Amino acid sequence: MTSRRPHRYRTLSSALAGALRSGRYPPGSRLPSVRQLCDEHEASLATVTHALHELEDAGLIEARPRQGFFARAAAAPVAAAVAASPIALAGRRQRVIALAASRDDCLSLGHLALPPALLPLAALRRLATRQLQADASLLGTGLVFGSDALRAQLARRSAALGCRFDPEHIVVTHGEGESLQLCLQLLARPGDVIAVTSPAPLRALELIASLGLRALALPSSADGGLCAAALEQAIRHGPIAACITATGGSAVDGRVPGDAAQSALADGLARHALPLIELDMMGELHPGLRRPRPLKAVDADDRVLYCGSFACITGPGFSLGYVASGRHRLQLRAARAVHGELLPALTDRVLADFLAGEGYERHLRRLRRQLKTQVDDWRRAVLQHFPRGTRIGIGDCGYALWVELPDGIDALALLEQTREQGYSFVPGAVFATGTHYDHCLRLTAAHPLDETRQAGVRLLGQIASTLCKPGPAAAACP
Repeated sequence: MTSRRPHRYRTLSSALAGALRSGRYPPGSRLPSVRQLCDEHEASLATVTHALHELEDAGLIEARPRQGFFARAAAAPVAAAVAASPIALAGRRQRVIALAASRDDCLSLGHLALPPALLPLAALRRLATRQLQADASLLGTGLVFGSDALRAQLARRSAALGCRFDPEHIVVTHGEGESLQLCLQLLARPGDVIAVTSPAPLRALELIASLGLRALALPSSADGGLCAAALEQAIRHGPIAACITATGGSAVDGRVPGDAAQSALADGLARHALPLIELDMMGELHPGLRRPRPLKAVDADDRVLYCGSFACITGPGFSLGYVASGRHRLQLRAARAVHGELLPALTDRVLADFLAGEGYERHLRRLRRQLKTQVDDWRRAVLQHFPRGTRIGIGDCGYALWVELPDGIDALALLEQTREQGYSFVPGAVFATGTHYDHCLRLTAAHPLDETRQAGVRLLGQIASTLCKPGPAAAACP
């Protein structure tokens, strides 16, 4: 396989770091302006800006409002800094997360929130009205880990997953984020290592860092999910407190691992007595006749803490989540009772009614059909407008498109330019602790491809084409 050429901004950041080390820019001195650097190095504004951000993240320079960039003391070699020391990595991730965040002045093409037209709002409103007419006190009532009725419905539906949840083994939460946090706090202590699939689930890396844990990124198997062989190798090099994966649908493109990969991973977890947190946000959105099995379905040793969520089905107003685990049920209940905010009783009752009736399945059937049509439309648009050589990953579940740009194109530089034109997306760097997904981005077909979004895809493709660099790495670009 041919090696990837370094991005232009990394070449420039290395050159500037060399100048800092040589004393050309002593500590405290002002660097040339961005425009001057553009002229001096014959580089674009985006390239220079990105290189300066790289050096700033590495702690080599500092930005001063209205003054420019200044050299800092003790300038370390950029190679060591860019290789992702903890401080440099933290600074870089802060900037990446800020770039990926939604903004009122930008239309996001990469976030997962569904539009109201695709949500079961009418059905939820009818159920909520009925509940309030029967008992208005629900507006002032909270629950600790979910009602018996809701947990019974979740247990009933688990048969479709290939599982048999006991209602007493289910703890209801405010959503996927709280479920993951509860599990991590239960299974690990500050300083512990958490093995996580790469690309990682979106919230996982931030939660791991916020709890003082250390993330160990491991490759996914060929068809999605945590690779059992990679986990075995990692265990030989040091203790791992827990694993995180999204085998109910890959974090980025919905791939679901096959039976052999799941069985191998489950056997490894049992052999090493290792817990695994399984995040399943989009498994219900599988368009086929049979819903893919999560890893929990082959977890005979009860090592998997299965985390489900309604966020991508009912919308944020009714986005409760839950954790299913027999082994850890008592600790999870106790932790939720002490640390968790009370669950709104009205939301709990409405969801229980919705799951019990026929409306939930009707909504799922309509939503799956609509999302499949939208995914096909978005895929065609990306292939039409993006540079030749662009690859798209669309998996078994959900509505995310994982886009790999041809060599020489950096998704972060692309994002900086597209935000100036009123559009944004989620860069691949958000899903990693290093730079190996900097050429990737996530789009989603949450919305139909209307004229405005079609124009956004076209704009992304046009800017991506301008970022192609001359030489062998740009052979795939038009």
